[in-house]
Amino acid sequence: MATTFRLLSYPLSAGAPVWPGNPGVRTEAVEAIARGDNANTTLLHLFTHSGTHLDAPRHFNEAGPAAYELPLERFIFFHPLVLEVPKPEGGFITLADLLPAHARLQAADLCLLRTGWSNLRAADPARYTAHGPLLHPDAARFLIDECPGLRGLATDAISIGSPAYGAESVATHRVLTGAGRDDGRFLVIFEDLRIDPDLGHASRIYAWPLFIEGSDGSPCTIVAEF
Repeated sequence: MATTFRLLSYPLSAGAPVWPGNPGVRTEAVEAIARGDNANTTLLHLFTHSGTHLDAPRHFNEAGPAAYELPLERFIFFHPLVLEVPKPEGGFITLADLLPAHARLQAADLCLLRTGWSNLRAADPARYTAHGPLLHPDAARFLIDECPGLRGLATDAISIGSPAYGAESVATHRVLTGAGRDDGRFLVIFEDLRIDPDLGHASRIYAWPLFIEGSDGSPCTIVAEF
């Protein structure tokens, strides 16, 4: 059977939705053949949390590593698990949603939360960014404490948090990035990506950031291999 690959990241573009208040993507032509230059070159203006991206531990954990400091194997996953957790506007993904999948979560290294919210990304980007579902802090604690093989967590929403629930969103990010822990454990968080229902059958999922010194996050190219 032939190996196939599937892109899960959204293209970076000036009109792509971002967390409210965050700067969007801009591109600026530096050289242009159409203007008589020898080549086309472009200056990119990117925020660390532009488009499909990862949150490095440093995002909410001052003592945590930046993405470029992580070993390469932290960005390759061999046992992905898709959890169907359909949620309404501002809906919490709770411990009760996760407990029935505990055994499967213990065997997984990447949990992909499929809320269905990505259906609004193109249709209603303002609602997509401002009113999405989020992971409850108690559910985050369960994932990091009770699922020791888990190394990554992904969501098809703009973020694992929600602008409508600031305190809970900060708490969830702090838990997942390992803030205040003595054992150094954390999960790499992937946000704003397409999560297809069959990704649990992928043989590998690769999630490559830009390796920027000191960065708290990075746009990410995420690819599934079948």
